[in-house]
Amino acid sequence: MLSKNWTKSTPSPRNIAFAALVLMGAIAVYNRVVAPHANYVLAAQRYESVANKLIRKKQAIIDDVKIKKNELEGLEEKLEQMRTNLFEPIEAKEFFSDIEVMSESANCIIYSLDVSQTRSALKAKRSGARGYITANHAKLSVVGSYRSIVMLMNKLQGSPRQVWIDSVSIGPISNSSEQLKCDITIVIYTTEEKVAVL
Repeated sequence: MLSKNWTKSTPSPRNIAFAALVLMGAIAVYNRVVAPHANYVLAAQRYESVANKLIRKKQAIIDDVKIKKNELEGLEEKLEQMRTNLFEPIEAKEFFSDIEVMSESANCIIYSLDVSQTRSALKAKRSGARGYITANHAKLSVVGSYRSIVMLMNKLQGSPRQVWIDSVSIGPISNSSEQLKCDITIVIYTTEEKVAVL
């Protein structure tokens, strides 16, 4: 009776073949259906993280461009305000020719007046630039009383445009004279528009 209750411990070839077919089918389904979708999901996750990084970089660049644009607009406004303080070339010539009249009205005698121009390093290198700035230097030597020299400097700086007194050197003509010799270096800046070459 014991031998009837025992089942065979070795599987039949039919069961092995069926199990092998089921296993091969499961592997095929996994390779054909599940694995590609898993790879797509993994690739989508990677793409999403890269896309998020790019979006953050893009936003940072947009913010930086806005800041730079605001700075540029501020600088352009300052440049336009500064341009109003600069001489036009004709005004500069008139200013330098009026120095003699200013000196006489301040009771100063001109010994020498030397005017020179220096093209500024502020010359724009961009193709859209409208012009450049020229520094005009004048070395003026006058003789007069202290009060007359101060009056002359006030007249020089009384121009509606900006006049820089770069340096002043005052000393007596001689020990016995009340007259002083004054060397003044004046700088004015002129704007010159670019001339289009056709």
